[in-house]
Amino acid sequence: MRLSGPLCVCLIALAGCDSNPSQPTPATCTFSLSSASVSMGSAGGAGSVTVTTGSACAWTGLSNVSWITATSGAAVTGPGTFSFTVAAAPDTTARAGTLTVAGQGVSVSQQGQACSYAVSPSSMTFGAAGGSTSFNVTTSSGCGWTATASATWLTVTSGASGSGNGAVTVVAAANPDKPSRTATLMFANQTATITQAGLSACTVTLQPDDEIFGVAGGAATFDVTAASGCEWAIVSNATWVTITDPAGGFGTGSRRVSYSVAANAGDAARTGTMTVGGQTFVVTQAGTASCEYSVAPVDHLVCMNSSSGSITVTTGTGCPWASSSAASWLTISSGASGYGTGRITFTFGYNYDGPARQGTVEVRWPTPTAGQNVHVTQKGCKYSIGPDSFNVPAAGGDYHFSVMSGADPAPPPCGGPFDDWCVWSAVSSASWVTVLSSMPQSGYDFVFFRVAANGTVNTRSATITVRDKTVLIRQAGS
Repeated sequence: MRLSGPLCVCLIALAGCDSNPSQPTPATCTFSLSSASVSMGSAGGAGSVTVTTGSACAWTGLSNVSWITATSGAAVTGPGTFSFTVAAAPDTTARAGTLTVAGQGVSVSQQGQACSYAVSPSSMTFGAAGGSTSFNVTTSSGCGWTATASATWLTVTSGASGSGNGAVTVVAAANPDKPSRTATLMFANQTATITQAGLSACTVTLQPDDEIFGVAGGAATFDVTAASGCEWAIVSNATWVTITDPAGGFGTGSRRVSYSVAANAGDAARTGTMTVGGQTFVVTQAGTASCEYSVAPVDHLVCMNSSSGSITVTTGTGCPWASSSAASWLTISSGASGYGTGRITFTFGYNYDGPARQGTVEVRWPTPTAGQNVHVTQKGCKYSIGPDSFNVPAAGGDYHFSVMSGADPAPPPCGGPFDDWCVWSAVSSASWVTVLSSMPQSGYDFVFFRVAANGTVNTRSATITVRDKTVLIRQAGS
């Protein structure tokens, strides 16, 4: 069928017309957000973003992080609001996340927790003897702090710094004075007050009230006299004077105080004090420059036998010295080191089979190059023979010669058996000369020997050696 006229025009017009001219096409939807960023405090809370768009335009909203939760507006058509909740910050660190609303990003930033601190207990009281206590610091994770004492008599022994909850240990020294005293401990912006009682209002006396030490220092005591129940504390005002008893320096009533004084390595003398209940004990110590030394004797001449010798070191009380041997045959048996006047003992072995020998004992004081060498000479043995030659016929025979021995050097003589113990042996240089005496021998004795017959026409000779002496034997031919 063919259409024509007005009817045709109408149909063409209908083909180009929208059945709902009030509805926009998706391509015409635009979205406008009330904000592209949201800031939240550390406590978190509710927030929202408003979307402006056409009534037929659909959009969605969602959170991209776990700590932001959508509460409404997850899927909306037309204008609307995307609502959400931000959780409280878990610590002091700031954080950031994002939302996607109607296809657009929205940044969310949240502050970290503010650091707040609490300290318990807020105050503490010590007796005059002092002691140890602990404080607890409460704060959020990540919140740092340090503990600082306002007085030198308070010492932080553990927990000087930390982060989050923690504990701090503090030691209060004994109070040597009668008035009480107060100090503080600072923990971040919190303060704890520490009060310490003073000593009892009582009188103490010291006996003695001073002491003099040599360079070496040492240990000593003095007595504190006080009424029963009277509290007192002893404090050393010199690092080289140490209270050893009572422990901590705190005492009650009458008792003995022990202390030690370190060695003084300096040239000059020094003075230190200890304070007890308002009384002063004075310690004076000599320096190395005040030490003068003498050593005697500086020469020793000893016999060949094994024995010992001694050396006297004379110096002031507490002046240090040391000794050592520079010879392997000399041994320091006592007095390797000492203070003040003292004695060094050295030992030595026998020397019956060799010449005289010499060694030294080195005595030294504070500087290694200052001191005295003590010379020790030990006698040895010297020998003589007679006769020193023999002319023997071809038939051979038995013969003998004498050996005499004694100390060397001779004066002064050792005398008696010391001269008779010098050891020697007679050794033949030829098989046809046989030493008949048993060897070794000592002191004065004879050497008997036998010369075999000479079966040749030629003369021959041999020797018998005794230490450094030689006996010549000449034998005629047959």
